Amino acid sequence: MNHCKLSWSLALATAVALTGNALGQSKSPPTTPPTTTKPATGQKSPATGKASAKPAAAAKTTAPAAPPPAAVSAEQVKTVYVVPMGFRGTGQFGLDIHPSVYEKVAADVAAKKPDLVVFVLNSADVDTVAYMGDDPREQGVFDDDSIRKMTRDLKASINATGAEQVMVVRDAVGYSALLGLSWPDMYMTENARLMGLSRIQERTQVEDPEVFAKFREAFVGICNGFLVSGGYNPSIGLAMMRPEKMLSASFKGREITWREDDKGTWIVDNSDKKFAGFSAQSAEELGLSDGTVADELPAMLEDLMYQRGFREFQRMPEDGELLVQEYVDGWRKAYESCKKSFETYREAIGNASGKDELKYLNQAKSTIDKVLALMKKYPAVAIRLNREFGASRVQLETEALQIQERIRGLRKAPPSGGSGSKGSSPTGPGLGSGG
Repeated sequence: MNHCKLSWSLALATAVALTGNALGQSKSPPTTPPTTTKPATGQKSPATGKASAKPAAAAKTTAPAAPPPAAVSAEQVKTVYVVPMGFRGTGQFGLDIHPSVYEKVAADVAAKKPDLVVFVLNSADVDTVAYMGDDPREQGVFDDDSIRKMTRDLKASINATGAEQVMVVRDAVGYSALLGLSWPDMYMTENARLMGLSRIQERTQVEDPEVFAKFREAFVGICNGFLVSGGYNPSIGLAMMRPEKMLSASFKGREITWREDDKGTWIVDNSDKKFAGFSAQSAEELGLSDGTVADELPAMLEDLMYQRGFREFQRMPEDGELLVQEYVDGWRKAYESCKKSFETYREAIGNASGKDELKYLNQAKSTIDKVLALMKKYPAVAIRLNREFGASRVQLETEALQIQERIRGLRKAPPSGGSGSKGSSPTGPGLGSGG
């Protein structure tokens, strides 16, 4: 009898061992953990400054236990929706990154309902960058009202779908740094920068010292609103925007205290003549970013998902990259078309006299109407044309009306052998003469 019991016990133990072996083999992740991840557990160093602001952050760094194979379902594979904010070679803040396209992105996210939306920010305009060169006209523009509304509405509409949101900063130099710090869950790529908010000085330069002080305080407050919405200390923004402000940090376990001086244990900025900025390494060590990921897709997503504790994910085949690329290509092509149209317009107005006056006035009117249509379709075109050619939408609409009046007058007037009205053409100040 004892011999039989022993045999059954050995058989049962063998079966359990074989079952455990099979389950252990099934747990290997479909995506090999990236070598760029520093801690094997996906966690940061203890000195993180955002732990208290985001109490749930610690939980997301621990990979969930894998269930038995029979329990795995398609719903457990995270779906990822990527939203570029600028591409290499483009990335003008306020132009390539414009509310008009992100309204479409928000609607697309609402329709497709991904589990995670990943914004990838690539916009640098206060440094030597390929698309800018030495041309200041390639710098981004900041309409604080529209960008603030864009950010608020974008986050709210995606939250309504139940999707998580993550910001990955590939490069943010200039006003784009405000976007990078607008999302609580923020990561940076290996060579990313987060700096350049010295640009706010362009908006606050006035001669009167009292007006300057009030104007600067108001504008800094507006810009710091982006950081506050992301859960970051306003002292960080002050040091990034005002040269006389210093910045340091002190640690107590996982808690961080930011100081507007150089008395902390970690000095970020101890000069009254420079602006604070962060690299990927310093941002992670100070807790601004949740981690560092690879620079290029798909390795970026592999790093990101692994650090967030998910080993299985699927990027949606048609996500925000398609919409944003179509928009960027569209407005830039439209802008080039408008520059050529200005040449056509000037030539037509110059020829609008004598027996061919009506013919060339119609050509000039048609050309302006085409430009106005493109300005309406792409607000970025209107911004760029106004900045480079002094051709605002209101100005072009006024000129179109003036040309229409000349056309109407010529059609009503009796035929004459005169030389027409050369010299009375409504050419606006500098229209089409710049660039």
